[in-house]
Amino acid sequence: MQIRDWWSGHTSERYWMEITDRHDVGADLFAPTLDGGGRPYWGYELITHVRPGDVVLHWHKTMYGEGAVVGWSRATGAYEDTDISWQARGTVGRASGNLHSRPAWRMPLEGFVFLARPVMDSDVRKVETQLRVAKAHLEASHGNVSYFPFAFSDKRPIRASQTYFVKMPASLLSILGLDDLVGTPSLPAAKPSPGRSPKAGKSGYIADSVVRSAIEWRAVAVATRWYEGQGYACEYTGANKPYDIVATQGSDVRRVEVKGSSGKAETVELTAGEVKNAGAFDATDLFVVDGITYARLENGSVEASGGFSRRYADWAPTETALEVTRYRYMLPPLSDDLGELD
Repeated sequence: MQIRDWWSGHTSERYWMEITDRHDVGADLFAPTLDGGGRPYWGYELITHVRPGDVVLHWHKTMYGEGAVVGWSRATGAYEDTDISWQARGTVGRASGNLHSRPAWRMPLEGFVFLARPVMDSDVRKVETQLRVAKAHLEASHGNVSYFPFAFSDKRPIRASQTYFVKMPASLLSILGLDDLVGTPSLPAAKPSPGRSPKAGKSGYIADSVVRSAIEWRAVAVATRWYEGQGYACEYTGANKPYDIVATQGSDVRRVEVKGSSGKAETVELTAGEVKNAGAFDATDLFVVDGITYARLENGSVEASGGFSRRYADWAPTETALEVTRYRYMLPPLSDDLGELD
């Protein structure tokens, strides 16, 4: 779905809030990729917009007998594809009574710190007027401020939004008595791992992360080793072709698309070029390596290992197995030329 990232380009806007009753508060963020009805949902997808070094506040519903911001953590890497046993928290989800293993996202966090003085639900109610004013100021600058952490109503007191994950505007921190978090130093920007660049065509955020790069290169290494073990000569082509490896054995020339994941891969993301190549070139294989583990080293790099591999020979994705997750929109002829900005 389209997330309205009103905070984009504002370096101070690196605060978020998890709303939960989980016993392991401060652990990695987890959310299914779709809601219980099989639809994209912003309260889950928003975790994919968190950047390394961002601060995540944790609102716990029951820890102190009422809802409260109980602590904070820092995001340390890119989100990862995995799966999760999840029951939706809404009325419909609770009524079903079932836990299902579903594709999910995980955002790694570290350094959880309990607040010396939690921000209680009752504290939030005392500053409702200031929070309303702050939201109005934000909307005057940015338009609709989506994913606000608190819900206002003329019929009941203010409360935390009824969702899993929200954007915490930086201007709210001082109102909530969280001044100490303002200007919290961020992590150094992630640097690409040594070696060749990951192939083009991936999401910029994921492709530039140290974790995603390590997982991708681990998958390529596993695939290369397997084909070489079968007597193929392998050439890496992922930097400029819509496939990762050309494997050659005599007259048998195969194009190999490689996908890696730290979780159990039930789906993979494909670019339009990858789909087009698989449909046009019969000898195309899909090689998937999931369950890859990784460790963060003291120098900031990431070492990936392990995994479980499977190969789909002579692979061509069918239309029924493909799901559109984004579109490219062709802009219409210019109507209002606003000129060059200062």
